[in-house]
Amino acid sequence: MTAGMLGAAALILFVASTLQSIIGFAFNLLAVPLLLWSGFSLAQAVALTSVPILVQVAVATWKLRTAVVWREVLPAAVIRYLTLPIGVSLLYWVNSFAPSEVKQIVGLMLLIILAMQRFARIVPKERLAFGWDLLAFSLSGIMLGMIAMGGPPVVLWLMAHDWSARRTRAFMAALFLLAAPVQVGLLWWKLGEVVAPAFGWGLGMIPLVVAGSLLGIRLGNRLDREKLRRAIMLFLFLTALVSLFSPWLHT
Repeated sequence: MTAGMLGAAALILFVASTLQSIIGFAFNLLAVPLLLWSGFSLAQAVALTSVPILVQVAVATWKLRTAVVWREVLPAAVIRYLTLPIGVSLLYWVNSFAPSEVKQIVGLMLLIILAMQRFARIVPKERLAFGWDLLAFSLSGIMLGMIAMGGPPVVLWLMAHDWSARRTRAFMAALFLLAAPVQVGLLWWKLGEVVAPAFGWGLGMIPLVVAGSLLGIRLGNRLDREKLRRAIMLFLFLTALVSLFSPWLHT
């Protein structure tokens, strides 16, 4: 990793954590593609974001601990535990591809994620059939392990429930907290030498992530969140397109 790459990574993590605090999502959706464009491999990008995310969700879970309903969180966590190794194995496989091919894969998956969030029309209920739970959290585990973007299937699942905002945030924070150490452990086991430096730099950038989160909380009270959310979605869409067509952009 060069000094320029690390500087870019520090800026990306700071901005991503700020936006995460303002609108409640987009950390890895934003960080992973930009880290790829900064010269990191997919495995390095996933590892670099995994340690700061662990700290962030730990803080969020502690703050929302009274709203966490563990009987709802634990079954979802078990399903993700079962499919997370599949995602990490896919990451191990994809990481051997050419950088342009990896960008294409991430760009395509990012487009699918954005389409799911944009066009999903869901009528909220108190509880869904178990089959939907199995589908949502299985996909989440695979996507978390492969590209560190396990949130969108969970967000869609939560949109189908008529829960309060606090209960929803508590569920997400606790679910992500339970998965984060397992993700880190699997990455270390499968790609130890490849991701070890990225883990170290991710650990060193935790203060920047905390600072970005605090800034985001302050800005969130002043900015128009809906306009900002739309701008971020547009930026992510353009990033996905550029990633998808990257081989032709260099010719």
